[in-house]
Amino acid sequence: MRIPNYRGTQSVNINMTPMIDVTFLLIIFFLVSSHLAKQETFVPLDLPIASAGAPDFSEKATATVQVLASGEYQLNGQTIPLDQVRRGLLSRMNAEGGAIRVRIRTDRRTDYSHVASLLKICVIAGITDVVFAVYDEPAS
Repeated sequence: MRIPNYRGTQSVNINMTPMIDVTFLLIIFFLVSSHLAKQETFVPLDLPIASAGAPDFSEKATATVQVLASGEYQLNGQTIPLDQVRRGLLSRMNAEGGAIRVRIRTDRRTDYSHVASLLKICVIAGITDVVFAVYDEPAS
């Protein structure tokens, strides 16, 4: 095999096409992943007001379940029945390899029986870390 002789060439050419392709792929990846992260809490709900509470800065894997005023449940941006919420939470626990945190976002007009059913599902699934998303009580 003959070794190429580059002594007579004046400049070196660098092909930028692969670098541009990778850059655009990274931009698309971050746009899609940020959209999916925002989608989890996209549904505007009139959250309950709490007089006391603590901010949630936990690094633990969190599944957000939204309970709409009509009594429907949403997990991962999809409206699903309660038995599928249980399956979704169990699959999330399996994917994370153990315990997860469940954040419940509920409309303040939602009947408590829908929230109680969701809490029962969490207990049956073995989820003990449950938090509620609320608004702070306005200062008087």
